Amino acid sequence: MKREQRLTSPSALQLLRKKLKPFTYFIVAAFLNLTIGCSYYKVRSLPAKEDNFSSAYKYTSEKPKKYVILHFEGGEVNLDKIVLDDVKKEITAVPNGIDNSHLLYPLKKGKTSARFDRSKSKKHYEIHFYADKKIDVTPDVITIPFSDISKVEVYELNHGRIALSATGITLASLALVFILILLLKSSCPYVYIKNGDSYVFTGELYPGAILPSLERTDYLLLPEFNPDNGEYVLKITNELLEVQYTDLAELITIEHPENSAVLLDQKGAIQCISNPVTPQEVSSNNTPSDLKPALLKDDHSYLFDKKLPESKSNEMVFNFKNTGSTQKKLVLRAKNSLWFDYLYGKFNEQFGSYYNTFQKQQRKMTSDKVIKWRDEQHIPLSVYVKSNEKWKLVEKINPTGPMAFRDLVVPINNIATDSETIEIKLETGFMFWEVDYVALDQTDNPKLNVSVIKPNSAIDENGKEVTNLLTSEDKKYLVQPNPDNAVTVRYNAPTTQKGMKQTVYLKNKGYYEYIRNYTGNPDFSKLKTFRNPGRLSDYSEEEFLRITTSKNLNEIVFNHE
Repeated sequence: MKREQRLTSPSALQLLRKKLKPFTYFIVAAFLNLTIGCSYYKVRSLPAKEDNFSSAYKYTSEKPKKYVILHFEGGEVNLDKIVLDDVKKEITAVPNGIDNSHLLYPLKKGKTSARFDRSKSKKHYEIHFYADKKIDVTPDVITIPFSDISKVEVYELNHGRIALSATGITLASLALVFILILLLKSSCPYVYIKNGDSYVFTGELYPGAILPSLERTDYLLLPEFNPDNGEYVLKITNELLEVQYTDLAELITIEHPENSAVLLDQKGAIQCISNPVTPQEVSSNNTPSDLKPALLKDDHSYLFDKKLPESKSNEMVFNFKNTGSTQKKLVLRAKNSLWFDYLYGKFNEQFGSYYNTFQKQQRKMTSDKVIKWRDEQHIPLSVYVKSNEKWKLVEKINPTGPMAFRDLVVPINNIATDSETIEIKLETGFMFWEVDYVALDQTDNPKLNVSVIKPNSAIDENGKEVTNLLTSEDKKYLVQPNPDNAVTVRYNAPTTQKGMKQTVYLKNKGYYEYIRNYTGNPDFSKLKTFRNPGRLSDYSEEEFLRITTSKNLNEIVFNHE
């Protein structure tokens, strides 16, 4: 028999919704002003070894609007018109004084990210070279041997991440902002990792598992997760109108060389990323498309917002150079769109007062039937590779949630092709996904050290110990039924060998169920059309056109749950 731990407290979300309606435009405008002005940048270190310095810098130099700063004993300068000489193994550049905007918002010692105002500074386009000795600076030219560079750091935008002060802004405050901005979105448990004195929003657990039959194991990357006094600390929260059932929350740490990255695929297998190469060509529905969204992790995404009239799905095709390797890994940065989250809510609303009865019927359906309908509606992001002139399905990527991009990897092995290029197709419904980065790694996977870490402590918002509910897949669920539920989980952090780095994943398993009280009579004749394959994608396009031509946006916002 299933044992459950319930965390209870009253919800005020519906009351907030009614009270705050008159102030919506003011609050949204204020929030947009805040988000447009203020962001966080993060720091990524690159190897500074003489033998690979040029290639490491070449990767960073592809970023637009880069601003390079050289730090040396006794001073610092901006470097312009940089030339890398691989023969002499040196950098030559024109030195300039550092613009005041790049002196603002310095990184504090021991921190890996910081907040900045985008209207005043471009911290997320900075590259920092560090030399341990004095450098002769002349007005016209400066020369720096590769061997003098001891460290290279890249300051990048901390995409999709929201920081909460551990002693200031509350989780409830953040939930209120999400409610206002995301129109009472429907999602899954939120995860925050503790870095220093802040908890940083990182992602969502088991996205799309909205029924017991859809319960699944999920792997969430926790980037820049730094131990706090020898412990990894994170929070799992419920901030929405749903009941969340979490069966497992354990860490997987992978130790690997500093000049590589590792990702876990959907099955939990380790894929080492040593040489990701972006595509040579991109097309959308048989039409050449812009290559730029695939090249950088910059929130410039493919939206899957164009499709052929006779098609029920949208597709993007990427062409890569084939190295002949039998081991290939597709690397993506992707997420579900906020539009799809809104759309699925509109679909559910059509059940009206019959919705809860429909949900009870859904709970009795087998996972095969539910997944079949999901796949026929093109909800997953499907990955195909061309083999012998035919498209071969490689994988259907499960929903990731709309709140944060995920770094994903799909192994593509033993594909029959003698072509000089590899064609890979991504397919989904109309505006169901956003894809921000696409690359193909064709290197082998080395053996790596892996640790599985069970939580040593899990304390809920009432101070109750619930650790035993998160340590194993045993159907003993941590149940979080209310929007103010939060569990703080601690793990012992393993040590890392010199010259190696550690990547951390949260292995989680569970499901969640919506709490909805729709009114009105259901239109069964219309609802039956959603039994047809691809109907949800067509509905998405219809609803998008309706909204973009509507003059009453307030009604659209507040007539949605």
